[in-house]
Amino acid sequence: MSKLKEFVGAPKEVDIKGKKLTLYPLKVDDLKMFKENLSEEEQMKLSVETVRKSLNDPEVTEEEIKNMSMDYFIILMDEISKLNGLEDERIRKIKERVVQARVK
Repeated sequence: MSKLKEFVGAPKEVDIKGKKLTLYPLKVDDLKMFKENLSEEEQMKLSVETVRKSLNDPEVTEEEIKNMSMDYFIILMDEISKLNGLEDERIRKIKERVVQARVK
């Protein structure tokens, strides 16, 4: 077994308004999702992809994620951020941009 095997993140079950979901940690390769200076459209696509990868459920579609109510989406993004240790100013800005893009 590799010395790095112990650093692979474990999934976490979260409760979002009474619904249990298992979230999977993002991998180093997924860091591209957190680039700065993205257009609102690019950010929205990457946010949907972040949710899809975190849920790791082949039955969840992009359309379902895009049609989530905003309050659930924000809570889910917060949980994904916490799981991945990404609770910083940049994540807050990403969430703000997603909210702005969805409001338009």
